[in-house]
Amino acid sequence: MRLSTSTSIMDRYQRVQNVVTMEECIQRCYDAGYRVLDMNFCDMSNPGMPLALDNWQEWAEKTADQAAKLGMEFSQSHSHFYHFLNPNVENREFHDEMIRRSCIASGILGVKWMTVHASNDAVTRGYSHAAAKAGNLAYFPPYFELAFKHNVGVVIENMFDPTPVQRTYTANYEDLIDLVDTFNDPRIQVCWDFGHANLVGYDQCEALKVVGKRLKSTHIADNHGVKDEHLLPFYGDIDWGSIMKTLKEIGYEGDFTYEITPWLDRVPPQIRDTALRHSVEVGEYLLKLAE
Repeated sequence: MRLSTSTSIMDRYQRVQNVVTMEECIQRCYDAGYRVLDMNFCDMSNPGMPLALDNWQEWAEKTADQAAKLGMEFSQSHSHFYHFLNPNVENREFHDEMIRRSCIASGILGVKWMTVHASNDAVTRGYSHAAAKAGNLAYFPPYFELAFKHNVGVVIENMFDPTPVQRTYTANYEDLIDLVDTFNDPRIQVCWDFGHANLVGYDQCEALKVVGKRLKSTHIADNHGVKDEHLLPFYGDIDWGSIMKTLKEIGYEGDFTYEITPWLDRVPPQIRDTALRHSVEVGEYLLKLAE
């Protein structure tokens, strides 16, 4: 495993995006000790952000060049996402285009695994496993084929139930495994979000053993089991010692990738470098537990 971080660690301040440019984000992550990154296209595809602009391919190429000059690698990305099975969704064409661009830009960056979110058949009360599965199987193939064309594999992320009465497809890891196995393609695998799993409340170590070799990427974040806080490990209540042991046991070979945006959201960008270095120290400590 290698330590990695999502670019979202630096791209906003008090929920305002682009306070720190992507160019500065990459440089400061490099200076802190990171050598592997996860491009967060979720943020980069918001209106006015680079992926949503006409020159998005040029931006992706410049970003790839900067990373290459520093000796940094984009091993993962997170695609734009939306509730595509919601019949009332607005701006569907825009969202679909952002997912298309995520696939192509991931290829430009040399990404190996791009994360996607499955969608529910309903976004309010009411849930059908069969309808949700069928909808996802129908929606994704053209985008997956586009990603494959650009040498990018796809990982589907485990989600969580936002309320006790609102079910979310793939919050149950058995649903996630079932969806991945139904695609039956080695280029379609699993991304495990540890913060999401902690919110669902099942034994993550046992779940990871069932996921097994399907696991190709991670989203590392902590919380207190109540909301998706995206904290640095040890700032919540997840048992990281057991998790690192389990990752070693199942032979996980992907990266250990932080997704801890809100952890620094209120920290002024001018004084984030110390926190970035601290996050590297925490990550290096955790990786040693899995040796």
